[in-house]
Amino acid sequence: MKTSRPLSVSTSLGLMLTVILLSGMTLSSCGNNQKATSETSAPEALPATEADQVSAKPAEVQYTIAENYFIKNGAQLPESHKITDKQTFDSTFGMATTMGEKGKPTEIDFDKSFVIAVEKGPVQKQTELVPGYLIDHYDGKLVFHYNVKTGEDISYTIRPVLIIIVDKSLAGKDITLSGHNTE
Repeated sequence: MKTSRPLSVSTSLGLMLTVILLSGMTLSSCGNNQKATSETSAPEALPATEADQVSAKPAEVQYTIAENYFIKNGAQLPESHKITDKQTFDSTFGMATTMGEKGKPTEIDFDKSFVIAVEKGPVQKQTELVPGYLIDHYDGKLVFHYNVKTGEDISYTIRPVLIIIVDKSLAGKDITLSGHNTE
């Protein structure tokens, strides 16, 4: 079972600032420039609960990578990228068991956890989805950052998938994906 690695303080701060900047740009692109400006320039005018949200910092969330699963033929991931029950998970994913202890699929207890699934495909290139970090953003969203490593052309079609297991207490939050292409 793999877990995410802790980031250095400077990297974490840089990532948090990037998430905050992107959130601000999203607000301004939605035509909310006046509201966003007034909230950020005068937080003391807001009720205490809203002022606390404006000054809150995103927090990194720990997760576990679910290994040795594949997307079943014809299955589609939910639009939300979130799966909260075993029945939906089993109808979407198959187990890719191989020899040895590391060949068993990661166990998922849906009473305590839910999963976030990311797919890239179908593609005809060597493609790997590499987990980055998961942020619990103050606006009520979970933001999952991951990298897409693309290699050479292949003669068959694949559907690369990345599944992470997250604590069920966060299942009510909306998911935002942030994929970064790397070569």
